[in-house]
Amino acid sequence: MHCRTEHMRISIIGLVLLAHLTAPAQADEAALAKGASTYKQFCSHCHGIDMKNPGTSSYDLRKWPQDRKDEFYNSVQNGKGDMPAWGDILLPDELDVLWIYVVTRGGKEPLPEGADNG
Repeated sequence: MHCRTEHMRISIIGLVLLAHLTAPAQADEAALAKGASTYKQFCSHCHGIDMKNPGTSSYDLRKWPQDRKDEFYNSVQNGKGDMPAWGDILLPDELDVLWIYVVTRGGKEPLPEGADNG
């Protein structure tokens, strides 16, 4: 009986650990999907589909440095050059998922350490 109880306890601990390991991946997928939607709605007209510059003066976002999150937020919120300010339009969580989308190159690269929205 003791062996069965111990086995059950280990199984429960394993399931709890597994749930914690898979939760961030699911959150990243959800954030990436929302970021893609936000990008398509607000950014793709000037920055192009898949962040490929369509030949305009818009910055090619595939080249955005991953360590310049603050500059990205500032540019989006306040505008830069010909880019309008989106600070009064985008909610903070939309800006966060947009950053995740851009910094992972649309999910084609892993999220760099420290680049999350936290």
